Amino acid sequence: MTTCRRFFGATAVLAAVLAAMAWFQDAISRPDMSGFDPQEMGRLESAMWRSYYEGHWLQLARQTMKGACGQYRFSWWDGARSSLHAARAALFFRKNTDDPRCLPELEQYYAIISKATGQHFDVRAAAALELKWWKERRRSVTPKDYARTIARATALVYGMPEETLLPAARMRAEAMAYRDARRDGKMTDADWQEIARQLMMAYATLKEAVTNGR
Repeated sequence: MTTCRRFFGATAVLAAVLAAMAWFQDAISRPDMSGFDPQEMGRLESAMWRSYYEGHWLQLARQTMKGACGQYRFSWWDGARSSLHAARAALFFRKNTDDPRCLPELEQYYAIISKATGQHFDVRAAAALELKWWKERRRSVTPKDYARTIARATALVYGMPEETLLPAARMRAEAMAYRDARRDGKMTDADWQEIARQLMMAYATLKEAVTNGR
């Protein structure tokens, strides 16, 4: 009995310490949507796409959190929650593009971003635009056209003109089109490296636009 009490007591103390650490880390975090490294984000997003298409959902959630916390400097708490909502939305969408659960998950995702960064944008509009370009891409809308939807969503988050962010959005869309042209098991490691290269260029262009637009 004494051993059990000590075990549960130690467990309670550890849980309290971890909760305090998470609270403190959340309190001092200063998320920055322009603080990312373009090279690392390009590699990371390429890996996230690969996890999505190969059905590695837990890995996708970890990679999303790595981007949120490591690149955008969200707290562990916000990073974990936003990553979970993003991964759930992607999972629901993959099974059914009209799944009604997708939009609420994306709204929760953007709500966390808005609150954590202090950038008060239209969360519902951003979520709707995100889901819109997902559907446009699935329905074979041209990359040039769904790139504009991506730019609109990005413009809301950064509070910048859509046209300023359109070049980066087009680069991302072209990387998506490159992958789509090699679907059905035709992607090789070299192809994923090429996508990473294209995404690095897209994020470098986004970084420049956001930095100069401040």
